Amino acid sequence: MATESPLFQSSMELLAHSISHFNSGDELDRKLLILHLANSIELLLKDLVLDTGVSIYSGPKETINIHKCLSILKGQEVDVPVVNKIELLIDERNALQHRFGSPNELTSIFYMDIAMSFFKEVLAQQYDLDLDETLDDFADNQDLLVFRLREPANESELDNLKKLAAVHPLGALLSAMAYMENAGQAFWEQVGLDSGVPMRSMSLLATAQLKRVGITIPEDLRDELNELRMLRNLAAHGRKDPSVGEVIHGLDVIEKYEAYLASLNLDEVRPLVEEWNRKRQLKLEEHRRKLEEERMLKELLE
Repeated sequence: MATESPLFQSSMELLAHSISHFNSGDELDRKLLILHLANSIELLLKDLVLDTGVSIYSGPKETINIHKCLSILKGQEVDVPVVNKIELLIDERNALQHRFGSPNELTSIFYMDIAMSFFKEVLAQQYDLDLDETLDDFADNQDLLVFRLREPANESELDNLKKLAAVHPLGALLSAMAYMENAGQAFWEQVGLDSGVPMRSMSLLATAQLKRVGITIPEDLRDELNELRMLRNLAAHGRKDPSVGEVIHGLDVIEKYEAYLASLNLDEVRPLVEEWNRKRQLKLEEHRRKLEEERMLKELLE
């Protein structure tokens, strides 16, 4: 793949501009974000088509659309990630071009995450490039700094989310919840929770799971976690715009909850989890036995 290609260069420039619009987050910027993201993906797909040896022109001055690109690449056995979500983005772009208004912030976050997943995978597989390193060459350093605050990797990164909350309260809140789910999964894996339990039940928000295995968290902390969960749910369904203060308080609650989990004696927790796993397995076996009996009875009646 030739990274000197005008299509590749233009695609990366549009992606860089998208980050700037995402960080700004006002009504016009949210609209421009969708337009730039869709166009940047379309240009990169055309570059991939050219690399297969197929022309991107459907006429003397007209190039093929993104759906034709996807069709050609599929025929050439070129793997394109998150195709179904890219198609949603393109539909959103087409609709915005013919109507007034802008997508809300949650929609903007959704499509930005899709685009970043797409570029990360395509650049690695087709161009042998790292997305973060590539963006360093195209995007403004300050824009990248603000944008990367969304991706906490450890506890110290929660401080970065507090800074992000001043710019993107909703983005900071959703990133914090993702951080919590990852940390929660790590905790439950440490204590040996049955791997058959749905991953969402292993998140830090699953206070009920702690109660099930015999761990009772402090009442005030439980109440704060329930409030945080309600805030997340309202925001995720577009029923509330979280304030900077609410998000920062939520981040403080996350830190408090992590400190509580870290204070637990894992050697005391593991036997509780083991017993819960055993009882859960017995219930599952009993449920399967009843289903089998019902099936056999139904066959006899027939």
